Amino acid sequence: MKVPIACTLNTADRLDRGDEWRAFDREVVVEHDLVARQRLRLRLDPGLDDAVPRTIDLARREKRCCAFFEFSLVILADAIWLEIAVPRLAAEVLDEFAAAAG
Repeated sequence: MKVPIACTLNTADRLDRGDEWRAFDREVVVEHDLVARQRLRLRLDPGLDDAVPRTIDLARREKRCCAFFEFSLVILADAIWLEIAVPRLAAEVLDEFAAAAG
């Protein structure tokens, strides 16, 4: 099944969500890694007790309005990463996302 590259949020909600991602980046993310044109990794602050629940909440809500995003948590002994992937046709959307994030 091909997922359309579209967002179902209205303009005001889309702006609010962008603000929410920027706040998430400032408050929760300590490192960005653009692994490939279609994959961005965000390392979560290990000192925040609520980093994982906040990440899951935000990623789930984003997935509801932008189904083409793929989110996954990678849990390592020394770090937790949120990986964000998009299909090839949405690479520019990820570029904008990465620019807004960091």
